[in-house]
Amino acid sequence: MFKLGITGGIGSGKSTASEFFKKKGAVVFDADSEAKNLFTNNPELTQRVITTFGTQITNNNQLDLKRLSELVFSSKFLQNQLNEIIWPEVSKLMKKAAQIAENEGIKLFIVDAALLLEAGFTKYFDSILLITADKYIRIRRILNRKNIPENQIENRMSLQMPELEKKKIADTSIENNGSILDLHEELTDYLESLNINY
Repeated sequence: MFKLGITGGIGSGKSTASEFFKKKGAVVFDADSEAKNLFTNNPELTQRVITTFGTQITNNNQLDLKRLSELVFSSKFLQNQLNEIIWPEVSKLMKKAAQIAENEGIKLFIVDAALLLEAGFTKYFDSILLITADKYIRIRRILNRKNIPENQIENRMSLQMPELEKKKIADTSIENNGSILDLHEELTDYLESLNINY
């Protein structure tokens, strides 16, 4: 089974790329949504986060994900603190999901994660694919999604590893400045280059 890590800055289109591979029969592990699920399913971990960051991230004594998000995206240090709590748990789930996929005879296992390179998980994968896009295009896409306040977009971008640094670590990078059709063509060529026999 081929293990592929897909990453990219916010608004780059990494999740669109993951969805493409999913339709081709790959199993996709969405690390970011799995991290969010942990807050619902793991009370012990939730308590550790509250203890670390204090009552400013709670509402009626319950963890408020919106407040947590606003806080950790205000500082690289706080973001790293959260990652140190969350990523070991996410990696356990990731390895378990990979094992299940392999047992089921899946040929391509994908981990979609915004902070894949920052978390230092590169050695686990057979290859890392980076999806990139120009900054103004990424901002436009995020604004269209309307899920992040405009004043937070630049801040979140500044906290992620610069694209040039990511390109040095990733095995392949695909520029996603055009249409979804253009991206799909690039991904089709990339998938063929992996030579995975489905």
